[in-house]
Amino acid sequence: MAAACLIRTPDSAPSWPLQSHLELGAFPTAVPCARLHARLMTLEWGLPALAETTELLVSELATNAIRASHGLASPVIWLSLASDRTCIAIGVWDGGDRMPVRQDTDPDSECGRGLLLVESLSAGWGSYRKADGKVVWAIISP
Repeated sequence: MAAACLIRTPDSAPSWPLQSHLELGAFPTAVPCARLHARLMTLEWGLPALAETTELLVSELATNAIRASHGLASPVIWLSLASDRTCIAIGVWDGGDRMPVRQDTDPDSECGRGLLLVESLSAGWGSYRKADGKVVWAIISP
């Protein structure tokens, strides 16, 4: 983690000078849209070295949010990105009430590795409840 990067959750990110928010329907087609948006924002913000990791973790978090939104009356997710010009904070909101739990998976398991990947590739991650759902966040640093 870079010394200049202050680990702050996306709910404390308003002081970060660069921000982007995107509302998406909670459908599988939202994942490539979220990935492209994340890549374009990292490039626009002059952080090309973080683009690939940001895109990958946005994909994982958006996929989890879509799964958590299954069966809700109004299935939407929100992608929030923020940067202090060194690091990128990713936040993904969904209307589900179950908090994420990283699983230790069997080597032959075909799913359940998403949060392990997020944990491995980020400088930090976590989640918090909101009035109508939750946010799962991750920080990407050089």
